[in-house]
Amino acid sequence: MQTKTQLSRAQDVRLRRIPLRTQQIPLTAHKYTVYHARICTAKPRRITLSEPPRGVPPKPPEASFRYVLELWLAHNRVRCKGTTQARYRYLIDRHILPQLGDLPVNKVSATQLNLFLEQKLDSGRLDGQGGLSPAYVSSILLVITSALKFAVNERLCPPLKNTVYKPLQPRKECAVLTVQQQRQLEQYALCCADPTATGVLLSLYTGLRIGEICALSWEDIDLNGGVLHVRHTVVRGEPSGQKATVSVSTPKTAASYRDVPIPSKLLPILRERKHTAVSPYVASKSETFVNPRTYEYRYHRLLEGCGLPSINYHALRHTFATRCIEAGVDVKSLSEILGHANVSVTLSTYVHSSMALKRAQLEKLSAFDELREN
Repeated sequence: MQTKTQLSRAQDVRLRRIPLRTQQIPLTAHKYTVYHARICTAKPRRITLSEPPRGVPPKPPEASFRYVLELWLAHNRVRCKGTTQARYRYLIDRHILPQLGDLPVNKVSATQLNLFLEQKLDSGRLDGQGGLSPAYVSSILLVITSALKFAVNERLCPPLKNTVYKPLQPRKECAVLTVQQQRQLEQYALCCADPTATGVLLSLYTGLRIGEICALSWEDIDLNGGVLHVRHTVVRGEPSGQKATVSVSTPKTAASYRDVPIPSKLLPILRERKHTAVSPYVASKSETFVNPRTYEYRYHRLLEGCGLPSINYHALRHTFATRCIEAGVDVKSLSEILGHANVSVTLSTYVHSSMALKRAQLEKLSAFDELREN
């Protein structure tokens, strides 16, 4: 017959053979008291940053709006391209910090922000020559509201109690070349064997942006397959000294990476101009890419040469989209050619119906009425 000690040892051996997760070891009152005391007195582990992110000052006792803006910039550094970061930095340093930077973030109110925006609209220009445009002030407001939302999520301040109003922006229609003006510009560009003219023809027939034209190399054009590969764009970076730097970079969004079919009428022209090109870049006259500002200046000189009024280069992109709609190109295909993330951007921003197209659409209604009467 086994003794009491032998029974306990046998039970202990059997329990050791059971997987740990299935063991049910009874606790004595003494053991429970000891374990409970250890759990109650144990300090929770906290994971903290040994130092703030790069470029962010140490957190003050009462977080200022300056501290929140720096923290917000560091938080977005991983997802924003250099050009976007440079623009945010400029707006913060030149417009936001001088008036709002020293305010405690938990004391910023909607009333203060609305008064700040009103002042920017009235006399916000840095040269003292009046107010900023509603679109520019809206960009400032975007930075402020994004930083405050970030601060609320980080529990640095409560949400605003009232509404901050976005400045009203009158809708401004971008100029679109008429059919006659487009034909006039095309004929001049065909006769002018100049890299600037080549870029103009490509924008009129593919809708490329000016930055994409300036970064386009002959290697990006597959003349045998009749396809143009958009893989780069020229962007402006952070100022270096007195001038802002420009460089060739990747497109800003995934939709901007695209392959665009080249119209057949352009292929022989591009083959001829590639043969006589002096630069690896389509729109450049040297070994390096052309600055978009330099290219736009040359574009305006070309407009003067063919007797057309001064029109923004981006109007060529609007003109391309409008002509495609007039020719019956489906909006989904057009949106992908333009590099838009969704069709709504194409319809609301880049498609302009001419009076002739509107009249033709309403004539369909008259034809329907006649058919119904018969």
